[in-house]
Amino acid sequence: MRQVELLAPVGKFENALAAIENGANAIFVGGKVFNARQFADNFDEDELEKIVNYCKLRGVKTHITVNTLIKEDELPELMQYLESLARLGVDAVIVQDLGVAYLVKRYFPQIELHASTQMSAHSLEDVLFLKAFGFKRVVLAREMQLEEIKQIKDAVDIEIETFIHGALCYSYSGQCLFSSQIGGRSGNRGRCAQPCRMTYDLLEDGEEKIKSTYFLSPKDLYSLSFLPQLIEIGIDSFKMEGRMKSPEYVASVTRVYRKYVDLALKDPKHYKVEQEDIEMLQSIFNRGGFSEGYYFKKAGLDMMTEKTPKNIGLRVGHIVKYDKRNKLATIYTEKTLNPGDGLEIWNKKKHTGTGISKVYPGGQTFTVRVEDWVDEKSPVYLSKNNTLLKALRKTYEKAQRKVPVQGKLVGKLGEPVSFTLFYEGLEATALGEILEAAQSAPLTKEVAIEKLSKLGTTSFELTHVDAEWDDDVYMTISKLNELRREAVAHLEALICESGTQKTYAPYTPDSNQRYEGKPSYHAQVRTIEQLQVVLDYPQLQAVYWEWQYNDRKMQEALELCEAKGKPMYIVFPAITKEKALERIKKSLPSFEASGLTGYVIRTLGVFYILMSSHKEKVIDYNLNVMNNEAVYQWSENGVTRITTSAELAKEELECLEGPLETIIYGRLPVMTTEQCVLGNHELCQKKKQTGKYSLRDRKGAIWPLTTDCVGCKMQILMHEPLLIEPEKYLQNMSLMVYRIWFTEENAKETKEVLESLLNGKKVTFASQKASFLKPID
Repeated sequence: MRQVELLAPVGKFENALAAIENGANAIFVGGKVFNARQFADNFDEDELEKIVNYCKLRGVKTHITVNTLIKEDELPELMQYLESLARLGVDAVIVQDLGVAYLVKRYFPQIELHASTQMSAHSLEDVLFLKAFGFKRVVLAREMQLEEIKQIKDAVDIEIETFIHGALCYSYSGQCLFSSQIGGRSGNRGRCAQPCRMTYDLLEDGEEKIKSTYFLSPKDLYSLSFLPQLIEIGIDSFKMEGRMKSPEYVASVTRVYRKYVDLALKDPKHYKVEQEDIEMLQSIFNRGGFSEGYYFKKAGLDMMTEKTPKNIGLRVGHIVKYDKRNKLATIYTEKTLNPGDGLEIWNKKKHTGTGISKVYPGGQTFTVRVEDWVDEKSPVYLSKNNTLLKALRKTYEKAQRKVPVQGKLVGKLGEPVSFTLFYEGLEATALGEILEAAQSAPLTKEVAIEKLSKLGTTSFELTHVDAEWDDDVYMTISKLNELRREAVAHLEALICESGTQKTYAPYTPDSNQRYEGKPSYHAQVRTIEQLQVVLDYPQLQAVYWEWQYNDRKMQEALELCEAKGKPMYIVFPAITKEKALERIKKSLPSFEASGLTGYVIRTLGVFYILMSSHKEKVIDYNLNVMNNEAVYQWSENGVTRITTSAELAKEELECLEGPLETIIYGRLPVMTTEQCVLGNHELCQKKKQTGKYSLRDRKGAIWPLTTDCVGCKMQILMHEPLLIEPEKYLQNMSLMVYRIWFTEENAKETKEVLESLLNGKKVTFASQKASFLKPID
């Protein structure tokens, strides 16, 4: 029977026990550094050793999250950390940073490379690039549909991992700068402040249209109803989200999905999900219900939970009446409630809660004290199921998971007794005392096997023993037990040593050639109006044109640039699923034959299809280059320039060398998403151009929305433009190009920006803060 890995989240040791005892095949955990959940408890080196060995002894794989972007000065510490992981013999590391991936591949080849979902892999070409780079597995973007995943699995021999349960990000992972902008806490560095779980007002042309709504908060993903389809298309690993959740959460989700993965593998024709299992998942955590995510559709309001981003639990009843004078609520409950349970009552305005101190049978009403006013007919949710929590804790309080081992017993008169244990190619032999002739009661083969099979609290279960045992021989039971313990200890040591690496080549950083010349200015535009202003400035030495699936407009822009003697590059979209890639492939011959100077590349897939092009290739900021190892890798792959991550501070930029450029002005996208606030609220810009839209946060900052109605994507832009004054901040750096990026600016605004940056005129188009030149966590 085909096996599918069930991969569970672990943020602390208790969660590991919950995952393992409830059937996980593998866990993913983070150390104290370099992982994308820095606010989880995580594990120091001693704790990691404990959990890795615990897993090895129970046949569970450990995948370590090294999935943050790494700054140049952190590389020595990173290498020490990777050495410690190699010493432990972990199974895989999950990586976002291409520089980190290169170091693992070069120095620690026995550790599997898994591409994090933060690499935004969302096309066959993305996966082909990652396979060619040396990745064994790709964790696909959560935005992938079932048919898209199937096409990838059918086309390329690489392991594919997808999410099956838990929280969804609003933005493509790895493409979100929102948390960095709001509070200097980078999601790419594991410190996301979750701005998607906050309320916003939707503005149309500056006027409030929809007030105080959780526009950006998705429901949690749930896939029990279609697990057989996921198995059928060949997905290799099912990932459950929740490294910052409770051990009871991990136990419940792992337990339920273990049950249904096994059922789908064994008997898909009779696959049926029981209501009690759905309710268990709802009771433990849900944000106003579950969704099937993007597996069967691109986006939609039914994926969102606009009323609350918090756990609401399982709906169990409603308010019948409220006695304001005595503060007593009469509640009808469909489910039996027990002491220790917690209820949350959803009023129209203010939600309130209460505890339960005795049993209330289902199908009846009861009265309980509730301090705050509650409205009649308000729904009542079981937000804490105390009975369930106690039952889940019992599933992992005692270590019961075992792995099967086989044994061989040899007992010859006058020779030392030997007992060997076998497990997955490993052999552990213990030698006992010399067997003597029995004086009275001989030790029979059956009794010897029985005693040796008592492996007690170890992680082993002896399933079969081959025995060669002479008649009429004797040894004490205590010596036989000692023989068993020695064999077990030897096998445990062999298992824990498996896959470990003890020696390493010394780390020698790859060097890039430092650029010492004077940087040139390039301007990025998306409208002919902006382009016409840009072409009047001789200081601008090249133009980047945002390709919006319109070759006619691109050709018009190219002709204008050629008339002014300006080199022009095409900037491709930040997300290029197969339809977008097909458009690019179709236009590529004409691009290649044209006078275009080159391409600005934002996805691994676009780079993959352009690898053979002789035109210049520029890696854009959203491919998240923060260190010289990543610069070196892109340079080795024929890239002309690499745009630095927008999250680097001045002193961090100074550490980088090579053919670099950086963005000095622009409203960078802080989110790129399949969801669309406008489409979800009948304001689709493809159907009608009704105005300019933006989100206003609780502090009054305005975040413009922009839509790609061909690719059906939405972006949220910075609330104020990034603005860096080169002469003040960027001196003595290895930068070839300063890029000025125009998004929604009209001709007047475009001219004001250029007058300020190129001619030193003081204008008030933006705050004078260098938004991303301060250190970001």
